[in-house]
Amino acid sequence: MKKLGIVLLIASVLIFGTSCGVMQPASVTVNEGGVGEKPATATISADDDLKAKKVISEYFTALYADTSVDSYNEYSRTGIIPDNIRGYIADKTVKEGDGNPEVGIHLPRYVSVNGMTIIGYNVEILKSGNGEDTPNIVSEFVSKNGDNYLYFTKVYCKAKAIPDDVFSSSYRKNEDNTYTKMRDIGPENIDLMRVEIRYDVELTKSDVGFSILRATESNIKPGMKNRLFVFNNDNITRLSYLDLTKNDDGSYRNPSDGEIYETEKAVITKFFSRFTELDRERMNLLSYRWKQGTKQVSEFLNVLGVTTDEEGVKLIELNDNYGENYPLNSFPLRNNMERIVEIKNFTVTPHPAYSDKIKLYYVNFDATVQRTNGITDEYFTYRYDYIVSLAKAENSVYIEKFRLNEYYNVSN
Repeated sequence: MKKLGIVLLIASVLIFGTSCGVMQPASVTVNEGGVGEKPATATISADDDLKAKKVISEYFTALYADTSVDSYNEYSRTGIIPDNIRGYIADKTVKEGDGNPEVGIHLPRYVSVNGMTIIGYNVEILKSGNGEDTPNIVSEFVSKNGDNYLYFTKVYCKAKAIPDDVFSSSYRKNEDNTYTKMRDIGPENIDLMRVEIRYDVELTKSDVGFSILRATESNIKPGMKNRLFVFNNDNITRLSYLDLTKNDDGSYRNPSDGEIYETEKAVITKFFSRFTELDRERMNLLSYRWKQGTKQVSEFLNVLGVTTDEEGVKLIELNDNYGENYPLNSFPLRNNMERIVEIKNFTVTPHPAYSDKIKLYYVNFDATVQRTNGITDEYFTYRYDYIVSLAKAENSVYIEKFRLNEYYNVSN
């Protein structure tokens, strides 16, 4: 788990129109002089657009619903079209391409992203306006050529991933860039990330409806072996783990992610609001307790109501690593400050390294601080920037660690 957290944190720091029922094309071509120009007019009726998108959505749901890459590995090697998606594939593609590794039906594969290798996928499910479950798959019409229709599709998944070195030691690389699993992977090495996977999808229309001619990765590298290279990640992007986009009415587009965020934000907000209790006198007393040990620090902060909320829910957990997890110099009161009068403009933002196991946040706020120069009291506003790590409790979360990144005077 420690290795997993370090890998994700380091990696993240290093990166860090329609009319009359007719759809218009989304693409723009570029001529030889490099000047963009619209392609020849191509349209699709609103009815056909809905039918095509339905087929695409059902296809990728079947492909990415709680799937392990291991189950597709042999199909990628042989080019055989799996039974769970065969019913969506056009007869022409099945007859001419089935059993050929270069068939234009690209399956889920192992991909390295930010130091983690994806070994499984599960398509996101959202609540639609009528309350029904809807897979988070977005398709946009690009162009039409006779009875063939081209779409650009984005598939949003929660991906199961392991550190690159764990993948290398658990799988054997074959000559064709497929992999053979050599040993089981312990749950302590597995984490979840959220990703966007991009495809170019070509469909054909016949008397029986739409079917898929090809569904290939966008930014494809030619040749099966090149495409299956684990560090070929041009068609996939790691996203913020929690989808916190909102609908027009202010509700979260993904209610479960919104609930997680609001619960974790509440714990962080409650804890930092208690900093107003730690004036200069109490910080001096805490400094003395700090040198005595865990028991003394815990007793003192318990008396001040810093460690739990009003209902007794744990906000922080003090153990023998309290000095490392909650550094005394990361408490906001500085030597020239008497007390924090007010905390305002409080924001809690998921860190880019946030994942299922690593609950990391940026925390920012302004604090009105009373300072003394020995004669009169003065009031200044300081901006504080923290990084906060949460850990899971039985029915909630608590602050496992925090660190002050910086603070600065923002008074006029």
